[in-house]
Amino acid sequence: MPTPKNDFTQRRRKREGTEAKGRVWVWDTNPRISIRERINASGGIGFRVTFPKQVTGGRVLHLQSCDFEEAKGIARSRGREFLESRSTARVLGDAEKIQAAAALRTLKSAKMAVTLDRMASDFVSAAILLDQFGVNITEGARLLARSLTKANEAGKPLDELLDYACERLKPKGGERTVEQLADELIEIKRVWQKRGDLRPASLRDFENRAGRIGHDLGQYLLAELTKDRIQAWLSGLKRSPRTLKNYRMVLAEMMRYAVQKRYLVENPISELTRHDIKEIEGIANTARQPSILSPEQAEQLLLAAFADPAADLGPAVVLGLFAGIRTEELKRLKWDAVRLAGEQPFVVIGPEIAKKRRIRNVSLPPNAIAWLQRWPGAKEGALTRSGHINDFQKRFAKLSAAAGITWEANAMRHSFGSYHFALLSNSLETARLLGHKQDDTVLFAHYRALASKEQGEAYFTILPPKVESGVIPFPSQAG
Repeated sequence: MPTPKNDFTQRRRKREGTEAKGRVWVWDTNPRISIRERINASGGIGFRVTFPKQVTGGRVLHLQSCDFEEAKGIARSRGREFLESRSTARVLGDAEKIQAAAALRTLKSAKMAVTLDRMASDFVSAAILLDQFGVNITEGARLLARSLTKANEAGKPLDELLDYACERLKPKGGERTVEQLADELIEIKRVWQKRGDLRPASLRDFENRAGRIGHDLGQYLLAELTKDRIQAWLSGLKRSPRTLKNYRMVLAEMMRYAVQKRYLVENPISELTRHDIKEIEGIANTARQPSILSPEQAEQLLLAAFADPAADLGPAVVLGLFAGIRTEELKRLKWDAVRLAGEQPFVVIGPEIAKKRRIRNVSLPPNAIAWLQRWPGAKEGALTRSGHINDFQKRFAKLSAAAGITWEANAMRHSFGSYHFALLSNSLETARLLGHKQDDTVLFAHYRALASKEQGEAYFTILPPKVESGVIPFPSQAG
């Protein structure tokens, strides 16, 4: 490396005995600028660079360094600044001098303890930084002051608030609209359905509900989908409480997925309180008793089903009434899952047909066994046929009309839950047979109507009529 230029001369001592005061060097370019060796408080050697009034044009300036070479660098750089400033001052015109004087008065009136050159330097630096955003100094100062005010009101540092806002407005997973999210999830569920992890009916339901959500709220970015917007949309649907709850559950699934994919930081659905949900969905549905069939109506339905074997609904009616098996499970059930042999016959509800894969064995009461044994059709393959999507429902509607029954959804399942509990008074066992999760909350909220033990006994002793031919005639009162 080249040897640094030696442009400092050590000043000769004027008299003996000055050694203790330390050595002094002057800068050859401007001998008024000096470096003095000093002993600091810790006993080490330091160096003080002095710029007198003749150099600064104002107060004497002292700068410290613990390194001699660094001290020389300070003397050179600041010395040149002062020299250039003085040279510039000499050639200033009257207009520039007036401007400089005005600037000094402005600083003085603002009581800012900063030199004019420092102020100009800071101004230029700030202007360059702000110019890339198209903001001038005054606008930048106003924005910063307003931001700092809000940060103080929030009791948080400004940079922390900015990080918080940016994370939500510009999520790490990228921006998505509600419509894009709905389409993405629908495609995922279609893949699940193709590989057998999702049933066609579940896919159709999700496609319909997510598609409606995407259509109505699709223009919003996910970050714009607030709790208030969700609440207003759900309230505006004007649908039944159960339908509104279903839409809310689909929305909740969509938002959970968005959080997992980092399209969102927080789930707006989680902000809905219990009060909000009751306002949206109402509470009448929780207080209303479910509709159930009387023992006489249940018998009429069975007789009508067995009188028309071509409708292929008899076994499904038996298991719906006396085992409480869901309609969608009945449509997928096969005869090999109906175990009639053994001391206690039962039905296996396996993972391939159970709702949410909640497998269970459902015990069969004696009257259900008697009806199944009297079924004239083949006991192999599917328990009941289910061709096109509405095939089962259409056949069941005809059967209900033939039996003289005004049908309500889930009436067989509700009847089983109500009469089974009335007969045994064991809510947990009834809930288990129905396939409810963990406890009896759903049983009491949705599946149980008031029934007496006597009605329960009558219901579970409905038996097929005794006929020699083994053929059950169509009941005259139903025809």
